[in-house]
Amino acid sequence: MTDVRVIDASTVRTLLSPTVAVDAMRSALTAFSARTVYQPTRVTAEDNSLRGPILIMPAAAPGIPAVGLKVLTMFGGDPAHGIPSVQGAVLVIDPVTGGVVALIDATSVTEVRTAAVTNLATDVLARRDARELAIIGAGVQARGHLESLAAVRPWSSVRIYARDAARAAPLVDRAKEQGVPVTLAGSVAEAVQGADVVCVATSACEPVLADSDVARGAHVNGIGAFGASCRELPSALIARSSVFVDSRDGALGEAGDLLIPMREGIVGSEHIVAEIGDVLAGSHPGRGSDDEVTVFKSLGLAIEDVVSCQTVYRLAVEAGLGTVVPFP
Repeated sequence: MTDVRVIDASTVRTLLSPTVAVDAMRSALTAFSARTVYQPTRVTAEDNSLRGPILIMPAAAPGIPAVGLKVLTMFGGDPAHGIPSVQGAVLVIDPVTGGVVALIDATSVTEVRTAAVTNLATDVLARRDARELAIIGAGVQARGHLESLAAVRPWSSVRIYARDAARAAPLVDRAKEQGVPVTLAGSVAEAVQGADVVCVATSACEPVLADSDVARGAHVNGIGAFGASCRELPSALIARSSVFVDSRDGALGEAGDLLIPMREGIVGSEHIVAEIGDVLAGSHPGRGSDDEVTVFKSLGLAIEDVVSCQTVYRLAVEAGLGTVVPFP
């Protein structure tokens, strides 16, 4: 008989603070780029009878140690009833016995760990004097990024833009209550122009900002676009930027932000400068000058979820949180 600890979203957010998540992601990303992680290509199950794809993603990092399996569905959700478009769970596996020890909500983990990865990328790629932040989008990722990035620099100005201003208003109000100098921008251009750091976290499949709006020396995080045919960033911006990714192979397989400019013949695969794990480990210097525009394209890695959930499981055991279920 093995006890399985079931950990819900609320408990995840209690245990996986931005600081804890950043430390976990530093370990995951450096291990991934050091090639000490086992992470096969994810399996995507699609059928016309389903409302969307099912993604299955195992990963293991023996040196951390962390072993697990993430399963996601992308069925479109039902916002009116509070059902997110992406749902899932992570199975945490004991790296010694191979037994399942935890079942953890994946939606909340994805939100927190994605923001933590952006936090790390922004910290090592943005100029040291970066003080103005723009966030495009007002969904789950925008919320998580606003909270996590608050610790990266002492922002003098944070501008948020979303197509639905009513949806963005609660995010702005909450940030103001926490002392963040945030305003709601009336357009993408108003938010982005003059910004030192730009985070694009939307569900768009076409570019949502103009290359001319991005200032010289800015750092841009591309977070939302998913799949080889979707992008948030224009080709001209990619062409004049130094591009960093979480996974080189992953980006060349499914990052539309990069693949579309490649298909247009504007850039080649060599345009990817490095993986962010190499920068974190000190094997690549990252930004070369204050005038350089840098882009970090985030796809998300299964090992990020597995390491995050291994951390959540350990903290839950220490705090006695979660629901323990006997599992024969």
